Amino acid sequence: MIIDMHTHLIDYDTEMGDHIKADMARCGIKSPWRCSEADFIRDTKIADKVFVFGIRAQATGWFSSNERVAAFAHKEPERYIFVASIDPLDKDFMEQLIYVHTHLRAKMIKLGPIYQGVHPLDEKYRQIYSYCQQHGLPIITHMAATFASGVPMEYARPIIMDRVACEYPRLKIILAHMGHPWEAEAITVIRKQANVYADISALHYRPWQFYQSMRLLEEYGAQSKVFFGSDYPAATTEDTLKGLRNVNALLAGTALPPVSQELIEGIIYRNPIEILEIS
Repeated sequence: MIIDMHTHLIDYDTEMGDHIKADMARCGIKSPWRCSEADFIRDTKIADKVFVFGIRAQATGWFSSNERVAAFAHKEPERYIFVASIDPLDKDFMEQLIYVHTHLRAKMIKLGPIYQGVHPLDEKYRQIYSYCQQHGLPIITHMAATFASGVPMEYARPIIMDRVACEYPRLKIILAHMGHPWEAEAITVIRKQANVYADISALHYRPWQFYQSMRLLEEYGAQSKVFFGSDYPAATTEDTLKGLRNVNALLAGTALPPVSQELIEGIIYRNPIEILEIS
């Protein structure tokens, strides 16, 4: 079974503000963010199950509707897993968290300090961590670089989540994008902390960096803590599968050691639903 645990369902015209669109243009981001539900279904169809979420981050211009994403996911619950995004800058963020959990049946919570403009150790996030730990809700958090302006890059350092894991040891945490460009930090954290994991979303299209990350993962022996994810619509599920399986392509004519097939296929077929105990 292939599970894509990192996809976005976001309406470019109504759920993305001028701030983030301007940042995309400035940084030359040309990924197809204007995509329909039909596009989403087509471009993730190779996966057996798909985690789907939006992004709520008023600080940088993301205004996804949890209700819209939930309605889409609940049309085919055996295939789609609804993940709710909570923005700690919303005045009623805790009420929203309780609502998406108890009424919209969210199975996981999406956070993003580098988008949301809040330090990961802020009291607002601590309220979210506490609730999620108490109720067995995993969190997936963007602990990686971004093109969005106006928020200090340090908010994205994966090493910060080591402190969070120490304070909330039963909270299951996924570090999205394996912390790029701080992959080594992310790998040391997931190796150390029993309930911290990572995904490979948005990595394969930087081949040299991706290769080094996969080798580091193998050298640290932390490969069992990593899940497959595409970051759709930045990349399709199929393109990400191809990118992972072709990670060794740049080694032709070199003496560099290859990434093992065991690691590659292990990531592709690892089951985050079972490991994270999502029911």
